[in-house]
Amino acid sequence: MQRVRKIMLGLVASIAMASALLLPGCSENIQESIATDVNNKSFTFASGAVFHPALADMVTTLTFTLNGTDFTLASANGTAVGANTFQPCILTVALSTYAAGTGPQAHDEIKLGPCDFDLTNKTLIVGNGTITAISAPAVQQ
Repeated sequence: MQRVRKIMLGLVASIAMASALLLPGCSENIQESIATDVNNKSFTFASGAVFHPALADMVTTLTFTLNGTDFTLASANGTAVGANTFQPCILTVALSTYAAGTGPQAHDEIKLGPCDFDLTNKTLIVGNGTITAISAPAVQQ
């Protein structure tokens, strides 16, 4: 019984320490993306896998224009353009120069959740259900 108590105390202490370490990573300055956060800004990601599996390990830039409703997704293999909606963020590809299997194609929907903006760091945090990616700080267009 005494051994179980020691193990439980150790487990509780470990959980408490892990929680304390995670708290500084939380920020009140992270919010759902809105048009004013992303409009006329470019966000560069070290890997575009969150947008399409073929863009894994490929630098990919997502640019928003027209009050955040239009987007351009660009990497070395091509460019996709289309419309964006918020809550949730859905990028609907209208035109694409990516060859089949190398990136998003016309009529593809790229559903992003989370689709958050870090006000402090000016970064975009996006996910697709299995992958989450954080951009470099935004560049004004």
